[in-house]
Amino acid sequence: MALPARYAQAPRETALGPAPDLVHWWRSFHDPVLDALVQRALAQNLSLKAVGERLAAARALLTTPRDRHLPYASLYTNEEPTPGSTASYFQIGFDAIWQFGLFGRGKSEQRIADGNANLAVADLDAVHAALVAEVVRSYLDLCAAEQRAELAVAMQHIAQRRAQLTAVRVAQHLDTPAANSGARAAAAEAGAAVTSAEADAAIARQQLAVLLSDAEPDATLLASGAVPLPPALPPELPPADLLRTRPDVQRAEAAVLHAAGALGIARANLYPRLGLGWTATASAQIAGSELGRMRTIPSLGPIINMPLFDWGLRRAQVSADGHRLKAAVLDYRQTVLAAVGEVEQAYAALRSAQAQAAAAQLSAQAAQQAARAAATRSALGLADGLASSHAADAALRARMAAGAARAVEGVAWVTLYKALGGASPLAGGARAAEPA
Repeated sequence: MALPARYAQAPRETALGPAPDLVHWWRSFHDPVLDALVQRALAQNLSLKAVGERLAAARALLTTPRDRHLPYASLYTNEEPTPGSTASYFQIGFDAIWQFGLFGRGKSEQRIADGNANLAVADLDAVHAALVAEVVRSYLDLCAAEQRAELAVAMQHIAQRRAQLTAVRVAQHLDTPAANSGARAAAAEAGAAVTSAEADAAIARQQLAVLLSDAEPDATLLASGAVPLPPALPPELPPADLLRTRPDVQRAEAAVLHAAGALGIARANLYPRLGLGWTATASAQIAGSELGRMRTIPSLGPIINMPLFDWGLRRAQVSADGHRLKAAVLDYRQTVLAAVGEVEQAYAALRSAQAQAAAAQLSAQAAQQAARAAATRSALGLADGLASSHAADAALRARMAAGAARAVEGVAWVTLYKALGGASPLAGGARAAEPA
């Protein structure tokens, strides 16, 4: 199917970072704590292990269609009395049968097995991509919460100091008693902000514990600093790359392969099933008048199983499986288009988040400069301590807003990499077939 040559929302800048490593995309954040958390999650997560076992089960059955059309033999024994119960015979037999996978049956059965295995691979890729994305997102939440808690503590100290200064001014009749209530309320609000940020950090640690399949969160886990971000935008990947990196596209492709195999078997069922059989049966009388007499009967000949009176049912099955194959192809194309659209949206969201983060950073720098100027005026006796504390509080609030905007940008990065595929080591591997 035809895809656009590039994403409309992708950046046009020429100064870009190195080509992204979708298999280890979280390393672009250059955070050792994050790297360690992702590695632990990939090694410990129970859901990832479970889907890995399902993949192993599907791969264990990959050779069964081929084996089904190889010769196989069986040995059996039996004891049979005569109808009148006048004698009894011990029988031992050997059967060998070779079923031919003609009329596309063998190839179609292999397509179904390959499709099932590819579905399991796509499921593993999807769990892998979602797991890594959630670990990174939770870690970014932890970074943002710890930074917010640190700033909230500083704001609480300023609010408490401002409440003390306000109380002195009220005692000296330089301000109204209502100012005391406002200052105490501001201090209480700052304390609540500290509690809220600490609770958010605890939630992020709990989320990481679940993702790492740990029984309880690590209370000593600390982020390495501010919310980490990749240093530069990666060069744009062509939309066609999504065909090998997106788990949902891989799953839709495997569904097409499975549907094609089912249609092939339905068509093969319109024709006789042919095979070759050889049987040898030996019997010895163990009760009666001729004890110990051995008789052997060998036989060799073709095996033919031909449909006769259910032709309409078999034709209906061919028609139904044909429509299912067409539906699978349409689903595949729609999945590809939806994947391209998701990447477009992720690029747009990242550009918006970057612009908001840059504006918030400029605002924080301006507020910091204003706080330093207010502190200088207060030190020179040109302003009172309240003016300086208000400016310092405004600077901290601006830093908190900048941190929140940076966290939103970090989530946008995670969304973009996940939309691009967030590939696992199995993604992009050799597939049995590709839909037309």
